[in-house]
Amino acid sequence: MANYAYQYLPCYTVGPDAYDRVPEVCGRFGKKAVAVGGHRALEAAKPYIEKAIAGSDIEIIDYIWYGGEASIENAEMVASTESYKNADMVFAFGGGKALDTCKYACAIVSKKPVFTFPTIAATCAPASAEAIMYYPNGEARDTYQCHKPAEHVFINTEIIAKAPDLYLWAGIGDTMAKHFETELAARGKKVSFKQALGVEMGTMCYKPLVQYGAKAIADCKNNTTSEELEQIALTNIITTGTVSALVGVTINSNIAHSLCYGLTVLPQVEKNHLHGEIVSYCTLVLLLADKQNDKVDELYPLYKAINLPTKLADLEVKKEELGPVIEKALSVEDIKFVPYTVTAKMLTDAIDELEEYNKNH
Repeated sequence: MANYAYQYLPCYTVGPDAYDRVPEVCGRFGKKAVAVGGHRALEAAKPYIEKAIAGSDIEIIDYIWYGGEASIENAEMVASTESYKNADMVFAFGGGKALDTCKYACAIVSKKPVFTFPTIAATCAPASAEAIMYYPNGEARDTYQCHKPAEHVFINTEIIAKAPDLYLWAGIGDTMAKHFETELAARGKKVSFKQALGVEMGTMCYKPLVQYGAKAIADCKNNTTSEELEQIALTNIITTGTVSALVGVTINSNIAHSLCYGLTVLPQVEKNHLHGEIVSYCTLVLLLADKQNDKVDELYPLYKAINLPTKLADLEVKKEELGPVIEKALSVEDIKFVPYTVTAKMLTDAIDELEEYNKNH
């Protein structure tokens, strides 16, 4: 056994001209890059990245669609292309599913250095060392460890400001869960230095959202870059990614994300609702299941102010549909990282309590 500890943490560049540092940062990894991402992400980012690398030694040899779902099958498809094989590095553009597909491909299928270029600020996927993978039909599959985050994250705030504001909105919902899940998972445990550091940093996944969230969303609606939008982008991407890296898989998530994965078995949820949006609802369920009713009182006004979901109907879910949802939630690995046994009754009681809470507020 090695008698040392080490930790990789996210590195990033942020701002409307963030891509200008690509030649400097990426040049030591080679000259040929393949760009992989969603159709809209590649279209939005292409003019910026082409301008940034013009006249440099960096060349993008191809633009590849990632397949539309964060699946192992799509990661293998990406890694099997000639462009991928011939590239020195991978530039991953888009949101969580596109980036996780690339991270899985580069870490597990056929190793290559990967750089992430988030075109939305909806999750910590650009900066995390995990790949959350789904089956081709969209049902949650498993979380895979990539061992280290992307080599660098390039956050172009102008691109994010021009993206639909609902992604930034969903990112706020996903980010908020990080604070409450890590705090719950670490409760009563003997934690290491880096885990304790991550849990303490988790408060920064909550406070900036309250301070800057509403203004950032308003600016995004107007396609305007601002300090508030940058603060929320950094919180959603870098803070959460750093916390995830520090706390490790056993403290990273639990009830909120487990229930989120459970809800993805319902087609209307998977099709019509974003990951962070679903997680935000599940965070309220976590708080009630854990008897932190005072936190629900604290968060509920913010949820209402920015229209995050607070009841089943907001996610197009009926109570009679919860059977397979709860079954799936209790089957995923994340649910084990709670300092007590989570039962089906505990979750259904918390959901029922939240339904009643909505009626009285």
